[in-house]
Amino acid sequence: ALPIFKPWREWNVGVNFLTNLHCGADESRIFCAKHDPPDVLYQKGRFEIKEIMDRHRRRHDEVKASRLPAVGQSTRPQTVTYIPQSLTPDVVGRLVLAELNRLSFKPTYTAATRSNTDLLFYVNLLEHWFEEGPVPCSSLFSGFGWRSVSAVIASSTSLVLFADGDATPFLQANAGKIRER
Repeated sequence: ALPIFKPWREWNVGVNFLTNLHCGADESRIFCAKHDPPDVLYQKGRFEIKEIMDRHRRRHDEVKASRLPAVGQSTRPQTVTYIPQSLTPDVVGRLVLAELNRLSFKPTYTAATRSNTDLLFYVNLLEHWFEEGPVPCSSLFSGFGWRSVSAVIASSTSLVLFADGDATPFLQANAGKIRER
């Protein structure tokens, strides 16, 4: 991706997440951070954005493929049929836990950085449909040292999985809740 696109993409994830929480966030007050981490700032929230995608899928592959000339194909697009899979809070929680385990080995995220940073996952899975269900216990996410752990699913659903006592009040107030636009 172009370097200029990354901050916009992260800002957009932050805007979607905060809009879904109904915390009164004005997008003109949501900023890209100059130094990473974090990626996005809003009030006292310091959001590090991470994306969860389908296995073997790379960001922007669909866009790149659409730009290739269709040799020997009709101009009519092919109809693709699929059966959407359920994406429950439990499934989101398991995906987030797998990423948390992977991130715990990255030297960028020291204990001091994690304790002052709100980790936000953008769950970007194809052929999935969010389905409400029980939210995983926050204790599953508390041992990784992040100030809070949240997810935004397909831009219209937000889920705060964990928020410690130092997290901003709007994250604490939404902990364990499914919030939709």
